[in-house]
Amino acid sequence: MSYISRLTQAVIDLDALVKNYQYIDSLAPNSNTIAVIKADAYGHDANKVAHALSATVNTFAVGFIDEAMALRSAGINNTVLILEGPFKENDFELAQRHNFSLMLHSDYQIAWLRSLNIEFSGDIWLKVETGMNRLGFHLEQVDLIMTQLSNQQRSKLVLCSHFSSAEQLDSVKPIEQLAKLMSLVAKYHCQFSMANSAGILNWPASHGDHTRLGLALYGISPIGESPLSQPLIPVMTLQANIIAIHTLKIGETVGYGDTWQAKRKSTIATIAIGYADGYPRNAKSGTPVFVKGKVVPLVGRVSMDMITVDITDLANINIGDTVELWGKNISIDIVAQHSDSINYELLTRVSKRVPKVVTD
Repeated sequence: MSYISRLTQAVIDLDALVKNYQYIDSLAPNSNTIAVIKADAYGHDANKVAHALSATVNTFAVGFIDEAMALRSAGINNTVLILEGPFKENDFELAQRHNFSLMLHSDYQIAWLRSLNIEFSGDIWLKVETGMNRLGFHLEQVDLIMTQLSNQQRSKLVLCSHFSSAEQLDSVKPIEQLAKLMSLVAKYHCQFSMANSAGILNWPASHGDHTRLGLALYGISPIGESPLSQPLIPVMTLQANIIAIHTLKIGETVGYGDTWQAKRKSTIATIAIGYADGYPRNAKSGTPVFVKGKVVPLVGRVSMDMITVDITDLANINIGDTVELWGKNISIDIVAQHSDSINYELLTRVSKRVPKVVTD
């Protein structure tokens, strides 16, 4: 039996999600814009996100085959690209049966492919190392790998790589990485995919046959403030409610470790969210919280289930009032900066005990 008592929740704006997809897709009209929904759609609930986009999106991408199988169980029939490829040899059989595309990046995966009794006829993506130094075949390996693929496999092959610094417009490295991949594309006349969210926005030459839309899909800019990123709408609003209000005298402290001390008579609100919910444990005093149209500072340390904020300068604040931790009024980037973290981490660490409530 499921029972929800707290008002702590992540509100997922599916209309904003679709609009973000349509906007980014319009920037690369000649590409297949793949919606990346790995890590539970960056913490937004992959099933809900996939259902909202299934009529618009041709292809979804996930990290590994377990995530893809969960989509099939939820009734999602779109093509799914497995970004990390097979972890086991029998993943090829599952991919064949369920229409998954596999990204291959290592020799052992090629060996598994060649050992199959029945040729794998699904789409193959070949990951090429161009400067990320994480996954992928080195350029000089590709000739040999091509000889190990059948004519049918080569005819549908997608060569791909991943930018390490696409958000940096003043960097020459994205240009160098793209040039390395394009040398292979010209040689083998294959489809290609290079652009992530930042690549789509900053490097139009990288759009290619397929783009891989991740962070920007969820309304968060991978390139900071820019006219190109301005239309993006945050999809997640993390919110909770005030469960206590109390007054501190000058010199009194708040929370574990006595890290914040009142310099004046202060009114403190306790909010029902903490690091067990995914709110960052290392968020510093001063991290902004949105309360009834105003921004107030976090004070003291983040606890497992609670945070405290200074509402001394606000009027008419009551028990039960809803506050926003990040979303349309508080940028998740600002919270990440106050927490020595990044927006990706904050999104994907929202706990399973925080319900995802969708709006259309």
